[in-house]
Amino acid sequence: MRWEDSLEQLAYVREHGVLQFANLYRDCRELRRNDELLWGDEVEYALLKVSATSAKLSLRGPAVRDELAAKEAAHAHRTEGCQWHPEYGAWMLEGTPARPYSGYAADLCRVERNMRLRRRRLVSVLGPDEICPTMVNFPAMGVGDAFYDESSSSSSSS
Repeated sequence: MRWEDSLEQLAYVREHGVLQFANLYRDCRELRRNDELLWGDEVEYALLKVSATSAKLSLRGPAVRDELAAKEAAHAHRTEGCQWHPEYGAWMLEGTPARPYSGYAADLCRVERNMRLRRRRLVSVLGPDEICPTMVNFPAMGVGDAFYDESSSSSSSS
């Protein structure tokens, strides 16, 4: 669908998003079976290889994710941890808390702490010329020489 065509659907998407939230809230507001309402967050990271003159999408997402998963497994005994998931493309990954948050106010304090932990862990496995901004698009995506593929040790536009 083209952007211009999607504009006609915005009111529908907004209305039904609110309806879905209201229905979920109504279904969960009186948890009578000792159910605990659990929730979480996700942060999507782009992997970029930068130099003094350019920034390119790094296609190391799967390798970075595997390295992070191995480190998380080694520290699974800790109370706070992270999980790493594939995201849209090989230049992205998604980080979530290893265990969900609950309905207690103390868990609100965990959110920022866990986001900082994820950032530290991700940065620890990046190369010296890599960064991981939390953006889900890239200005030069699909234009010319936008990708860096370590496996071919060269850049490509596909």
